[in-house]
Amino acid sequence: MIAFDTNHLVRHIVQDDPRQCGKVTRLITREAAAGRNIRVLDLVLLETAWVLESVYGFDRAALAHVFDELLEDSAFSFDDSQRLRRCLRQFAAGKADFADYLILSAANAVGLALETFDKTLIKELRR
Repeated sequence: MIAFDTNHLVRHIVQDDPRQCGKVTRLITREAAAGRNIRVLDLVLLETAWVLESVYGFDRAALAHVFDELLEDSAFSFDDSQRLRRCLRQFAAGKADFADYLILSAANAVGLALETFDKTLIKELRR
């Protein structure tokens, strides 16, 4: 099994560089043919969200849609797909950044309450 870094995942999503995208496609094809999926780490999703929003102008709905599609794609596996699905539902319905929900979900997954100064997230946690 291999893991993708942010650049590989972004190339797969936005298809903006023919040479690099071709390499990414070949890796996905090779791993699928071998019966292996590609790991996408939470840290890579965190950075990918930032890149897609700040560089490519993805809005909240587009980002949630892309990440939902990745979760459904059998070519990929994740640190905890169920936790990530819950995180995406919160993100799609809420107003805080994806990073905030990912951090919240990681803390909750190990039984921790998250302390934050993020006013948007605090409002949602109080509901």
